Amino acid sequence: MRNFLINNCQAILYVLTCAELLVSVLLLIDFIKKKQIITLLMFLIGVGLCYDAAVMALGNVIPEDILPALSRFRFVSHGLLVPVNIAICGYALGWKDLKQRIVWGVTLVICALGCASGIGRVLELKEFAGVIRYVAADTTPVWADKINRMLSFGTVIPVIAAGVFVWKKQKTPSFFLAGLLMFVFAALGPATGNADLIFLISMFGELFMLFFFWLYSFKNIKNEK
Repeated sequence: MRNFLINNCQAILYVLTCAELLVSVLLLIDFIKKKQIITLLMFLIGVGLCYDAAVMALGNVIPEDILPALSRFRFVSHGLLVPVNIAICGYALGWKDLKQRIVWGVTLVICALGCASGIGRVLELKEFAGVIRYVAADTTPVWADKINRMLSFGTVIPVIAAGVFVWKKQKTPSFFLAGLLMFVFAALGPATGNADLIFLISMFGELFMLFFFWLYSFKNIKNEK
């Protein structure tokens, strides 16, 4: 499997990018029909993930003087949008008024930390399996790395936890599977000794997360009246 991923890394990136774009479009269509904030937030996460994937997939054709700026924005947008998962949990649980305002407060604080992490990370250009991309250098401040690790798992665990309650209350596993599969694929690279492929393996988790977000929105979110 490792050899397959390495030998076809560039092609897989293109396929995953197109798949994420397709699901994001489906989320946008669902939002246009239903006008629900939770679907809009899911779509925004999809936009961020599509941008992230596209910059990596096109790294070998993007002009060298433009790639650094696009890559910096890739890290910043990741830090800003991934925490939105927390706000999505509040809406999925049906929280309103004070509870949801608190959730938004926590979300915005983590968004600010994520943005700071994206700005503070030191980037260096690397090539792996034909993929040219900017990654965090060893000289990146420790605080920026810690925040990034927190974003990778700390914003997905609430989705899993909320998914258990949503499953029990709304009789659908979709929300739970969105968080669980994202978590599994994010951990799969290091767990199997393929930490150098985590950028690719975790994209499968991102795609599954977006798909099950869309499935949940499509089947369980009602039209705004």
